[in-house]
This record gives sequence, C-alpha cells and structure tokens, in this order.
Amino acid sequence: MRYITPRLRNDLQKKMVLLAGPRQCGKTTLAKSLLDDRGEYLNWDITKDRKIIRELAWPKDASIVVLDELHKAPKWKNLLKGVVDEFGNKPPLLVTGSARLDAFRRTGDALTGRHYFYRLHPIDPSESKLFLPQLTLDTRIKRLLSAGGFPEAYLNPKEAARLRNDRMELVTREDLRDLSRVSSWRGPADLVELLRERVGKPVNYDSLAQSLSISPPTAKSWVELLEKLYIIFLLPPYSNRLSRSIRKDRRIYFFDCAAAYDESGGAQLENLVAGSLLKFAQFRKDAVGQSWEIFYLRDKESREVDFVVTFNRRVHWLIEVKASDDNPGTSLRYYTEKLRPHESLQLVLNLDRAQEKSGIKILPLGKWLEELPFQASTA
Repeated sequence: MRYITPRLRNDLQKKMVLLAGPRQCGKTTLAKSLLDDRGEYLNWDITKDRKIIRELAWPKDASIVVLDELHKAPKWKNLLKGVVDEFGNKPPLLVTGSARLDAFRRTGDALTGRHYFYRLHPIDPSESKLFLPQLTLDTRIKRLLSAGGFPEAYLNPKEAARLRNDRMELVTREDLRDLSRVSSWRGPADLVELLRERVGKPVNYDSLAQSLSISPPTAKSWVELLEKLYIIFLLPPYSNRLSRSIRKDRRIYFFDCAAAYDESGGAQLENLVAGSLLKFAQFRKDAVGQSWEIFYLRDKESREVDFVVTFNRRVHWLIEVKASDDNPGTSLRYYTEKLRPHESLQLVLNLDRAQEKSGIKILPLGKWLEELPFQASTA
C-alpha cells in the first residue's frame, strides 16, 4: 500500500480523482491495487479498452473505474467533464497519467470543481519501511542514495542504473514528443546529462546554452519541459522579509534522488532531502489543502542555508544537510537569528545522538526524514 492510498480511497467516494507523477513511480500499480472483483481497469493504449472509453461503455455499477493514460485521448478533459456531468460519481473514477495530465489539467475550466488531484512521488525514507521493513533505517537510506526511490530500482538496486537510463530515454523520446514541438529528443536528453552534474546548484541558462550550442531561451524552455515531465524540479530562492541581496537563480534537483553525477555522494544526500520535503509539501497540499513551500537561501555574502520550508508563508524550518558535521555553520546561525523559524535544524547522516547548540537542533538525518509525514502536527 502506498502512502496516498487511504486518501485516494476516501476521496474517490466524493469526486473523480486525477493521479499524476513521474513515469514508473507506481501509479498504475497503485491504481490496480484499488480494484476488487467489480472494478474496471481501462488503458487508452489498449485498442479494445479505447473503444469502451470512447463510448463510455464501462459497467455503471462497477465499484471503481480506472482510466489509465487517458491524457493521450483527444479532448480528454471534455470527455471527463461529460462523464461527471452525466453520471456524477457513479461509479468512482480514478484517472492516471504523467506529464500531460498535470500540465493540461491546469488549462481551461472543463474540470474545475469536478475532481481532486494527487501527485505520486518515488519512495522516500519514510515510505521505504513499507517496502523493505526487514532492513534497518541506515540500510534503507544507503539504498535510496545509491539506487534511488523508483520502486523497481529500489527493490532491484543492481539494475538501478539500467532502469534509470531506460526511464530517462523513454520520457525524453515519447513524453517529450507528446508534450511539445521539440523536433528532436536528443537535445533535451543531452541536457539531462548536463543537469546531473549540477544537482543542488543554480540553473545557469547561458552556461547550458553554450554547452548545447543553443540559445539561452531555448535552454530555459527545455528545462521547463523537463520539469513538466517530472524528471527534475526547481527550488526558488527564499526572499520574503529579506533584502534584494538574495540571489534569484533557481536550483536543480531530480525526482530520482540518486541521479546526480557525484562520487562524493553529497549531491545525492541533498537531493534525497529535497525530494522528501517536496513530497511532504505536495502531499499536504493535495490531501488537506495546507500551504507548505520549499526554498533555498543564498545571499551575495555567500551565506547559505540548504532549505527554507514555509507554512502559510511563515518560515517553519531552516534546514542544513551534512554527512557528518555536527557543528552548526555561521550561515545557519545567522539566519536562525534573522528569520526566527519555528525550528532550525542541521540534519546529519552520520550522527550518534541528537544535540542542540545555540538554539539549533542537530538531528540524525534518516530518523527525521522517516518521521517527516507526521511533522505537520507541529505546524
């Protein structure tokens, strides 16, 4: 059972539910797990299923109907609007898809007020216990850092690199073609490789453009496409209540936390935390409507904090990520005093016991991330 399963079951009794997320993160498996002997699974890619979908010919007394890859259908939003307007929520309808489902649901008003929307993320430290409960937390963290959190790779770590390459190629070849007018997938695929060297760093479109022999606006448009395709996500800088001295470039992270080219492992560790925070924030928004946002902080004096997490626009957590250092840096101390967050944290991968120094909590990284889904109660 995935982390959003109970919420999906509950919301499906009220409205149609759209489920989006990266390719191969488990959307279809999750959808099928909700089926019983009266449930119907229909995939737009299957010819006989496509005919049933076009004619709205599924049994109306089904316990649930899953429509997979429906975003590939012409005018799919109008189709869904018609279904909801004619049949209401009988039977409950779950629609799954990846980039286009999310990107195009936002345009127009065909589905306004007629659905709930969820984003499924890869496995994080908290959810890893559901997949491999026999392993220790430290072992599960190490596997996430080396294999990533996509279920098949996480459960088969020796195949992780091959699975990652196949997934990246599939997305840049097929989904890119569906989502955009880019004439060749090769350029965005090369961009992915460049970005794997820049995890946790500001996106410099001029530098990317020069490396790829394209214009900076084209580089920016390709980065935005990769974001829509759930390959990467970009964190903006935090600037509220601060001067204009704050740097404005966004930072790059991958949904696959192990995708970075970094032999030291530092980029993977930072990406793991970034992905876990994003998963937390988006789940809280999708499930209960809470407003959590993730930023980073770096000023022109090179004072830097890895993550700023806000709740209702107020700074809730300042977070610094370290492999082994249990001494809070001057930047974290400075912004703890300046921003007065609910909590200031230094998350350390290799730490024997929790500590507190100068009002900053130094905590074991794995344990804090494992308990992250329950942190909302502190808001």
